[in-house]
Amino acid sequence: MSITAVATSPLDDPAMLDIDTEIAHVAGILNAQHARLVEIVARALETRDWSGSGIHSPTQWLAWRTGLSPHRASEIVLMASKRAEFPVITGAFERGELAIDQVSVVMRAPSWADSKLIDFAKAATVQQLRRTIRSEYFEEGQAESEHAQPVDRDRLSTGHTESGRWSISGELDIERGSIADAALAEAKNALFERGQTDATWADAFVEVCERSLGAVASRSRRDRYRTWIHLEAATGDATLTEGWRIPDAIRDRIMCDGVVQPVWEREGVPFNVGRTQYIVPDRTRRIVERRDRGCRVPGCTNNRFVEVHHIVPWLKGGTTDTRNLISLCPKHHRMHHQGKLGIAGNADEEHGVAFTDWMARVIGPNGQPLLPTGRPPAPESRYEHAIGERLQPRWVGLGWVHPGVLETRQEASRRQAN
Repeated sequence: MSITAVATSPLDDPAMLDIDTEIAHVAGILNAQHARLVEIVARALETRDWSGSGIHSPTQWLAWRTGLSPHRASEIVLMASKRAEFPVITGAFERGELAIDQVSVVMRAPSWADSKLIDFAKAATVQQLRRTIRSEYFEEGQAESEHAQPVDRDRLSTGHTESGRWSISGELDIERGSIADAALAEAKNALFERGQTDATWADAFVEVCERSLGAVASRSRRDRYRTWIHLEAATGDATLTEGWRIPDAIRDRIMCDGVVQPVWEREGVPFNVGRTQYIVPDRTRRIVERRDRGCRVPGCTNNRFVEVHHIVPWLKGGTTDTRNLISLCPKHHRMHHQGKLGIAGNADEEHGVAFTDWMARVIGPNGQPLLPTGRPPAPESRYEHAIGERLQPRWVGLGWVHPGVLETRQEASRRQAN
Protein backbone atom coordinates (compact mmCIF):
# COMPACT_ATOMS: atom_id res chain seq x y z
CA MET A 1 0.00 0.00 0.00
CA SER A 2 1.39 3.34 -0.97
CA ILE A 3 0.42 6.78 0.18
CA THR A 4 0.71 9.72 -2.17
CA ALA A 5 0.88 13.22 -0.74
CA VAL A 6 -1.02 15.77 -2.77
CA ALA A 7 -0.10 19.44 -2.35
CA THR A 8 -3.08 21.74 -2.36
CA SER A 9 -3.17 25.43 -3.04
CA PRO A 10 -4.88 27.81 -0.62
CA LEU A 11 -7.04 28.84 -3.55
CA ASP A 12 -8.45 25.27 -3.65
CA ASP A 13 -9.50 25.34 0.02
CA PRO A 14 -13.18 26.43 0.38
CA ALA A 15 -12.58 27.57 3.97
CA MET A 16 -9.69 29.75 2.83
CA LEU A 17 -11.84 31.16 0.05
CA ASP A 18 -14.51 32.10 2.60
CA ILE A 19 -11.91 33.84 4.77
CA ASP A 20 -10.49 35.68 1.76
CA THR A 21 -13.97 36.77 0.76
CA GLU A 22 -14.76 38.02 4.25
CA ILE A 23 -11.47 39.91 4.48
CA ALA A 24 -12.08 41.50 1.09
CA HIS A 25 -15.59 42.47 2.18
CA VAL A 26 -14.45 43.97 5.48
CA ALA A 27 -11.52 45.74 3.77
CA GLY A 28 -13.95 47.33 1.32
CA ILE A 29 -16.16 48.52 4.18
CA LEU A 30 -13.17 49.99 6.03
CA ASN A 31 -11.98 51.74 2.89
CA ALA A 32 -15.39 53.28 2.23
CA GLN A 33 -15.75 54.39 5.85
CA HIS A 34 -12.28 55.91 5.84
CA ALA A 35 -13.20 57.75 2.67
CA ARG A 36 -16.28 59.07 4.42
CA LEU A 37 -14.13 60.27 7.32
CA VAL A 38 -11.82 62.08 4.89
CA GLU A 39 -14.87 63.70 3.24
CA ILE A 40 -16.17 64.88 6.63
CA VAL A 41 -12.78 66.33 7.52
CA ALA A 42 -12.70 68.10 4.14
CA ARG A 43 -16.02 69.75 5.00
CA ALA A 44 -14.68 70.74 8.40
CA LEU A 45 -11.62 72.32 6.76
CA GLU A 46 -13.83 74.27 4.37
CA THR A 47 -16.23 75.53 7.05
CA ARG A 48 -13.57 75.72 9.82
CA ASP A 49 -15.89 73.75 12.12
CA TRP A 50 -12.78 72.23 13.68
CA SER A 51 -11.89 75.57 15.29
CA GLY A 52 -13.47 77.51 18.12
CA SER A 53 -12.97 74.96 20.87
CA GLY A 54 -9.49 75.70 22.11
CA ILE A 55 -8.02 73.47 19.40
CA HIS A 56 -4.97 74.88 17.68
CA SER A 57 -5.00 72.72 14.52
CA PRO A 58 -7.27 70.40 12.48
CA THR A 59 -4.87 67.55 13.28
CA GLN A 60 -5.27 67.98 17.03
CA TRP A 61 -9.05 68.30 16.65
CA LEU A 62 -9.30 65.06 14.63
CA ALA A 63 -7.01 63.11 16.97
CA TRP A 64 -9.05 64.34 19.93
CA ARG A 65 -12.45 63.53 18.45
CA THR A 66 -11.57 60.12 17.02
CA GLY A 67 -8.85 58.73 19.29
CA LEU A 68 -6.43 58.45 16.37
CA SER A 69 -2.73 59.06 16.77
CA PRO A 70 -1.49 62.54 15.80
CA HIS A 71 0.45 60.99 12.89
CA ARG A 72 -2.60 59.23 11.46
CA ALA A 73 -4.76 62.31 12.02
CA SER A 74 -2.25 64.50 10.16
CA GLU A 75 -2.33 62.10 7.19
CA ILE A 76 -6.14 62.22 7.06
CA VAL A 77 -6.12 66.02 7.23
CA LEU A 78 -3.63 66.11 4.35
CA MET A 79 -5.81 63.76 2.29
CA ALA A 80 -8.85 65.90 3.03
CA SER A 81 -7.04 69.04 1.87
CA LYS A 82 -6.06 67.34 -1.44
CA ARG A 83 -9.30 65.44 -1.96
CA ALA A 84 -10.65 67.78 -4.67
CA GLU A 85 -7.35 67.59 -6.60
CA PHE A 86 -7.62 63.79 -7.01
CA PRO A 87 -11.20 63.04 -8.17
CA VAL A 88 -10.33 59.67 -9.74
CA ILE A 89 -8.39 58.39 -6.73
CA THR A 90 -11.06 59.77 -4.38
CA GLY A 91 -13.82 58.02 -6.35
CA ALA A 92 -12.05 54.65 -6.09
CA PHE A 93 -11.45 55.32 -2.38
CA GLU A 94 -15.16 55.98 -1.78
CA ARG A 95 -16.14 52.82 -3.65
CA GLY A 96 -13.85 50.79 -1.36
CA GLU A 97 -11.29 49.95 -4.05
CA LEU A 98 -8.32 51.64 -2.37
CA ALA A 99 -7.09 51.49 1.23
CA ILE A 100 -6.40 54.63 3.22
CA ASP A 101 -2.63 53.98 3.31
CA GLN A 102 -2.57 53.56 -0.46
CA VAL A 103 -4.43 56.83 -0.95
CA SER A 104 -2.17 58.64 1.53
CA VAL A 105 0.90 57.77 -0.54
CA VAL A 106 -0.67 58.37 -3.96
CA MET A 107 -1.80 61.87 -3.01
CA ARG A 108 1.84 62.87 -2.61
CA ALA A 109 2.16 62.71 -6.40
CA PRO A 110 1.32 65.70 -8.63
CA SER A 111 -2.43 66.17 -9.04
CA TRP A 112 -2.17 65.99 -12.84
CA ALA A 113 -1.20 62.30 -12.50
CA ASP A 114 -4.52 61.43 -10.80
CA SER A 115 -6.04 59.37 -13.62
CA LYS A 116 -2.69 57.86 -14.65
CA LEU A 117 -2.01 56.40 -11.21
CA ILE A 118 -5.31 54.65 -10.54
CA ASP A 119 -4.46 51.21 -12.02
CA PHE A 120 -1.01 51.13 -10.47
CA ALA A 121 -2.37 52.22 -7.09
CA LYS A 122 -4.80 49.27 -7.05
CA ALA A 123 -2.11 46.77 -8.01
CA ALA A 124 0.79 47.92 -5.82
CA THR A 125 1.46 47.48 -2.13
CA VAL A 126 1.98 50.51 0.10
CA GLN A 127 5.73 49.90 0.21
CA GLN A 128 5.88 49.70 -3.58
CA LEU A 129 3.92 52.92 -3.86
CA ARG A 130 6.29 54.66 -1.44
CA ARG A 131 9.29 53.58 -3.50
CA THR A 132 7.83 54.72 -6.80
CA ILE A 133 5.85 57.89 -6.03
CA ARG A 134 8.86 60.09 -6.58
CA SER A 135 9.40 63.31 -8.47
CA GLU A 136 11.63 61.67 -11.13
CA TYR A 137 8.66 59.69 -12.42
CA PHE A 138 6.53 62.80 -12.87
CA GLU A 139 8.44 65.15 -15.10
CA GLU A 140 5.49 65.69 -17.45
CA GLY A 141 3.52 68.87 -16.85
CA GLN A 142 6.15 70.44 -14.66
CA ALA A 143 7.16 73.99 -15.44
CA GLU A 144 10.75 74.43 -16.45
CA SER A 145 12.71 76.23 -13.81
CA GLU A 146 14.24 79.50 -14.77
CA HIS A 147 17.96 79.74 -14.28
CA ALA A 148 18.55 82.78 -12.16
CA GLN A 149 21.85 84.53 -12.14
CA PRO A 150 23.96 83.50 -9.13
CA VAL A 151 24.21 85.97 -6.29
CA ASP A 152 27.80 86.62 -5.25
CA ARG A 153 27.10 88.25 -1.90
CA ASP A 154 25.43 86.61 1.11
CA ARG A 155 23.16 88.93 3.02
CA LEU A 156 20.80 88.77 5.99
CA SER A 157 18.86 91.56 7.63
CA THR A 158 16.39 91.78 10.49
CA GLY A 159 14.23 94.55 11.84
CA HIS A 160 10.76 95.68 12.88
CA THR A 161 7.86 96.46 10.56
CA GLU A 162 5.54 99.44 10.86
CA SER A 163 2.95 97.17 12.46
CA GLY A 164 5.39 96.28 15.26
CA ARG A 165 6.26 92.77 14.04
CA TRP A 166 9.78 91.40 13.59
CA SER A 167 10.96 90.56 10.06
CA ILE A 168 13.90 88.75 8.47
CA SER A 169 15.10 88.55 4.87
CA GLY A 170 18.26 87.56 3.05
CA GLU A 171 20.09 85.24 0.68
CA LEU A 172 22.88 82.66 1.10
CA ASP A 173 24.91 80.60 -1.32
CA ILE A 174 23.60 77.12 -1.96
CA GLU A 175 26.03 75.39 0.42
CA ARG A 176 25.34 77.59 3.45
CA GLY A 177 21.65 77.73 2.58
CA SER A 178 21.51 73.93 2.58
CA ILE A 179 22.98 73.93 6.09
CA ALA A 180 20.25 76.32 7.23
CA ASP A 181 17.58 74.18 5.53
CA ALA A 182 18.86 71.04 7.25
CA ALA A 183 18.85 72.75 10.66
CA LEU A 184 15.30 74.02 10.17
CA ALA A 185 14.09 70.62 8.95
CA GLU A 186 15.62 68.90 11.99
CA ALA A 187 14.04 71.43 14.37
CA LYS A 188 10.64 71.10 12.69
CA ASN A 189 10.83 67.31 12.93
CA ALA A 190 11.82 67.56 16.61
CA LEU A 191 8.77 69.75 17.30
CA PHE A 192 6.59 67.21 15.48
CA GLU A 193 7.96 64.35 17.61
CA ARG A 194 7.24 66.38 20.75
CA GLY A 195 3.56 66.55 19.75
CA GLN A 196 3.42 69.86 17.88
CA THR A 197 2.16 68.28 14.68
CA ASP A 198 1.23 71.58 13.07
CA ALA A 199 4.66 73.19 13.62
CA THR A 200 5.53 75.73 10.93
CA TRP A 201 8.90 76.79 9.56
CA ALA A 202 8.60 79.89 11.71
CA ASP A 203 8.27 77.64 14.78
CA ALA A 204 11.34 75.70 13.61
CA PHE A 205 13.32 78.93 13.21
CA VAL A 206 12.51 80.02 16.77
CA GLU A 207 13.37 76.51 18.02
CA VAL A 208 16.85 76.77 16.43
CA CYS A 209 17.37 80.17 18.06
CA GLU A 210 16.25 78.92 21.49
CA ARG A 211 18.63 75.97 21.27
CA SER A 212 21.51 78.31 20.47
CA LEU A 213 20.79 80.46 23.51
CA GLY A 214 20.28 77.40 25.70
CA ALA A 215 23.69 76.06 24.70
CA VAL A 216 25.54 79.08 26.10
CA ALA A 217 27.46 77.74 29.10
CA SER A 218 28.12 80.95 31.03
CA ARG A 219 25.17 82.63 32.71
CA SER A 220 26.78 86.03 32.24
CA ARG A 221 27.03 85.35 28.51
CA ARG A 222 23.40 84.20 28.41
CA ASP A 223 22.32 87.42 30.07
CA ARG A 224 24.18 89.37 27.42
CA TYR A 225 21.90 87.84 24.78
CA ARG A 226 18.74 87.83 26.85
CA THR A 227 15.68 89.65 25.54
CA TRP A 228 15.07 92.49 27.97
CA ILE A 229 11.57 93.91 28.39
CA HIS A 230 11.09 97.13 30.30
CA LEU A 231 7.89 97.14 32.36
CA GLU A 232 6.48 100.33 33.80
CA ALA A 233 5.13 99.34 37.20
CA ALA A 234 2.69 102.24 37.42
CA THR A 235 1.00 101.80 34.02
CA GLY A 236 1.91 98.22 33.05
CA ASP A 237 3.30 99.37 29.68
CA ALA A 238 6.04 97.09 28.32
CA THR A 239 8.71 98.06 25.79
CA LEU A 240 11.85 96.57 24.30
CA THR A 241 15.23 98.20 24.84
CA GLU A 242 14.94 99.72 21.35
CA GLY A 243 11.74 101.47 22.44
CA TRP A 244 9.19 99.27 20.64
CA ARG A 245 5.99 98.84 22.66
CA ILE A 246 4.90 95.25 23.26
CA PRO A 247 1.20 94.33 22.91
CA ASP A 248 -0.50 93.56 26.21
CA ALA A 249 -1.26 89.95 25.17
CA ILE A 250 2.44 89.23 24.60
CA ARG A 251 3.40 91.08 27.78
CA ASP A 252 0.97 89.04 29.86
CA ARG A 253 2.22 85.73 28.41
CA ILE A 254 5.84 86.65 29.16
CA MET A 255 5.01 87.76 32.68
CA CYS A 256 3.35 84.40 33.39
CA ASP A 257 6.63 82.55 33.29
CA GLY A 258 9.55 84.94 32.96
CA VAL A 259 12.47 86.43 34.85
CA VAL A 260 12.19 89.75 36.70
CA GLN A 261 15.02 92.10 37.56
CA PRO A 262 13.78 95.35 39.11
CA VAL A 263 15.47 98.65 38.25
CA TRP A 264 14.94 101.33 40.88
CA GLU A 265 14.50 104.88 39.69
CA ARG A 266 14.40 108.24 41.41
CA GLU A 267 12.74 111.06 39.48
CA GLY A 268 13.04 109.04 36.29
CA VAL A 269 16.76 108.28 36.71
CA PRO A 270 17.82 104.65 37.41
CA PHE A 271 20.04 104.37 40.48
CA ASN A 272 20.00 100.67 41.44
CA VAL A 273 19.43 97.22 39.91
CA GLY A 274 17.78 94.57 42.06
CA ARG A 275 18.30 90.82 42.22
CA THR A 276 17.14 88.72 39.26
CA GLN A 277 14.39 86.28 40.22
CA TYR A 278 12.07 83.89 38.41
CA ILE A 279 8.37 84.74 38.54
CA VAL A 280 7.72 81.01 39.04
CA PRO A 281 10.46 79.54 41.31
CA ASP A 282 12.04 76.27 40.17
CA ARG A 283 10.61 74.29 43.09
CA THR A 284 7.08 75.50 42.38
CA ARG A 285 7.52 74.80 38.67
CA ARG A 286 8.50 71.19 39.37
CA ILE A 287 5.40 70.71 41.53
CA VAL A 288 3.10 72.13 38.84
CA GLU A 289 4.67 70.12 36.02
CA ARG A 290 4.50 66.89 38.03
CA ARG A 291 0.86 67.54 38.92
CA ASP A 292 -0.30 68.36 35.41
CA ARG A 293 1.90 65.94 33.39
CA GLY A 294 1.57 68.11 30.28
CA CYS A 295 -0.77 70.71 28.86
CA ARG A 296 -4.07 70.72 30.78
CA VAL A 297 -6.28 71.83 27.85
CA PRO A 298 -8.72 69.00 26.93
CA GLY A 299 -7.57 67.13 23.85
CA CYS A 300 -3.98 68.43 23.89
CA THR A 301 -1.34 65.68 23.77
CA ASN A 302 1.72 67.88 24.42
CA ASN A 303 3.32 66.58 27.60
CA ARG A 304 6.76 68.17 27.27
CA PHE A 305 8.20 71.67 27.02
CA VAL A 306 5.21 73.32 28.68
CA GLU A 307 4.97 76.85 30.05
CA VAL A 308 3.53 77.72 33.45
CA HIS A 309 0.57 80.11 33.26
CA HIS A 310 -0.93 82.32 35.96
CA ILE A 311 -4.71 81.80 35.85
CA VAL A 312 -5.14 85.19 37.53
CA PRO A 313 -2.46 87.38 35.87
CA TRP A 314 0.64 88.17 37.89
CA LEU A 315 0.35 91.86 37.01
CA LYS A 316 -3.20 91.90 38.38
CA GLY A 317 -2.24 90.45 41.76
CA GLY A 318 -2.37 86.77 40.88
CA THR A 319 -0.39 84.71 43.35
CA THR A 320 2.40 82.31 42.41
CA ASP A 321 0.74 79.42 44.24
CA THR A 322 0.08 76.05 42.66
CA ARG A 323 -3.70 76.63 42.73
CA ASN A 324 -3.19 79.65 40.42
CA LEU A 325 -0.60 77.99 38.15
CA ILE A 326 -1.29 75.61 35.30
CA SER A 327 0.82 73.94 32.61
CA LEU A 328 0.07 74.96 29.03
CA CYS A 329 1.81 74.15 25.76
CA PRO A 330 3.20 77.24 23.98
CA LYS A 331 0.38 77.16 21.41
CA HIS A 332 -2.44 77.16 23.96
CA HIS A 333 -0.62 79.71 26.09
CA ARG A 334 -0.56 82.10 23.12
CA MET A 335 -4.22 81.36 22.34
CA HIS A 336 -5.25 82.28 25.88
CA HIS A 337 -3.49 85.63 25.83
CA GLN A 338 -4.94 86.32 22.38
CA GLY A 339 -8.43 85.93 23.81
CA LYS A 340 -9.15 82.63 22.02
CA LEU A 341 -9.09 80.36 25.09
CA GLY A 342 -10.60 81.09 28.50
CA ILE A 343 -9.12 79.55 31.67
CA ALA A 344 -10.56 79.88 35.19
CA GLY A 345 -10.65 77.91 38.44
CA ASN A 346 -8.45 76.11 40.94
CA ALA A 347 -5.66 74.14 39.29
CA ASP A 348 -5.02 72.00 42.37
CA GLU A 349 -8.40 70.31 41.96
CA GLU A 350 -8.65 67.47 39.44
CA HIS A 351 -11.59 69.01 37.60
CA GLY A 352 -11.27 72.48 39.08
CA VAL A 353 -10.30 74.37 35.92
CA ALA A 354 -12.89 75.38 33.31
CA PHE A 355 -11.81 75.98 29.72
CA THR A 356 -13.91 77.97 27.26
CA ASP A 357 -13.48 78.91 23.61
CA TRP A 358 -13.61 82.39 22.12
CA MET A 359 -17.44 82.28 22.21
CA ALA A 360 -17.44 81.36 25.93
CA ARG A 361 -18.55 77.79 25.18
CA VAL A 362 -17.26 75.20 27.64
CA ILE A 363 -14.68 72.81 26.26
CA GLY A 364 -15.66 69.41 27.59
CA PRO A 365 -13.91 66.04 27.76
CA ASN A 366 -13.15 63.93 24.74
CA GLY A 367 -16.28 62.85 22.87
CA GLN A 368 -16.90 59.09 22.81
CA PRO A 369 -17.55 57.25 19.53
CA LEU A 370 -21.15 56.23 18.86
CA LEU A 371 -21.47 52.46 19.03
CA PRO A 372 -22.69 50.84 15.80
CA THR A 373 -26.30 49.62 15.75
CA GLY A 374 -25.81 47.34 12.76
CA ARG A 375 -23.49 46.42 9.94
CA PRO A 376 -22.17 49.37 7.92
CA PRO A 377 -23.35 49.64 4.33
CA ALA A 378 -21.53 47.48 1.81
CA PRO A 379 -19.07 49.25 -0.49
CA GLU A 380 -19.94 49.71 -4.15
CA SER A 381 -17.00 47.59 -5.31
CA ARG A 382 -15.09 44.60 -4.03
CA TYR A 383 -11.63 45.38 -2.67
CA GLU A 384 -8.89 43.65 -4.66
CA HIS A 385 -5.69 43.34 -2.68
CA ALA A 386 -2.31 44.26 -4.13
CA ILE A 387 -0.52 41.63 -6.23
CA GLY A 388 2.38 41.50 -3.80
CA GLU A 389 4.90 40.36 -6.41
CA ARG A 390 8.30 41.91 -6.90
CA LEU A 391 8.00 45.34 -8.43
CA GLN A 392 9.78 45.75 -11.75
CA PRO A 393 11.02 49.33 -12.21
CA ARG A 394 10.25 49.17 -15.93
CA TRP A 395 6.57 48.84 -15.05
CA VAL A 396 6.43 52.35 -13.68
CA GLY A 397 7.06 55.62 -15.45
CA LEU A 398 5.27 58.94 -15.69
CA GLY A 399 2.22 57.55 -13.93
CA TRP A 400 1.48 54.70 -16.36
CA VAL A 401 1.46 50.97 -15.59
CA HIS A 402 3.03 48.25 -17.70
CA PRO A 403 0.36 45.91 -19.18
CA GLY A 404 2.10 42.99 -17.46
CA VAL A 405 0.80 44.23 -14.11
CA LEU A 406 -2.79 44.18 -15.30
CA GLU A 407 -2.39 40.75 -16.95
CA THR A 408 -0.97 39.26 -13.74
CA ARG A 409 -3.83 40.77 -11.75
CA GLN A 410 -6.50 39.45 -14.13
CA GLU A 411 -4.97 35.95 -14.05
CA ALA A 412 -5.01 35.96 -10.23
CA SER A 413 -8.68 37.02 -10.24
CA ARG A 414 -9.59 34.23 -12.68
CA ARG A 415 -7.84 31.58 -10.55
CA GLN A 416 -9.64 32.78 -7.44
CA ALA A 417 -13.02 32.78 -9.21
CA ASN A 418 -12.51 29.21 -10.44
